[in-house]
Amino acid sequence: MKYSSCKGFTITELVVVITVIGLLAAMALPKFGSLGPSAADANASSIAGALGAAAANNNAKCNTGLSCITVTGPNCSQATLAALLTGITATDYTVGGTLAGGCTIRHNSGTTTYTSASLN
Repeated sequence: MKYSSCKGFTITELVVVITVIGLLAAMALPKFGSLGPSAADANASSIAGALGAAAANNNAKCNTGLSCITVTGPNCSQATLAALLTGITATDYTVGGTLAGGCTIRHNSGTTTYTSASLN
């Protein structure tokens, strides 16, 4: 009678590997857990830049008689942000400043406030 040899890992080897993977994950978690605010700040910075470019594009359309968005009032608001930039959730941002001086934008999860170019 022939015996076939079974090949595989023992339970001890599996427990050691799972323990090592758990320790590596525990060491990596604090590194990646603090990336939230910096990602939100980068997002707000790009929104501020895009807002200035969108306003310049909109003003050029208005000056040439093309269909454009009328931005009213002296102050920036979430409505200003939503009107000029589509595809974003304006309520994710705290918006302030003036149209003439530039809108200030801070992501609600971020720590830094950015100022866009003048919207006039």
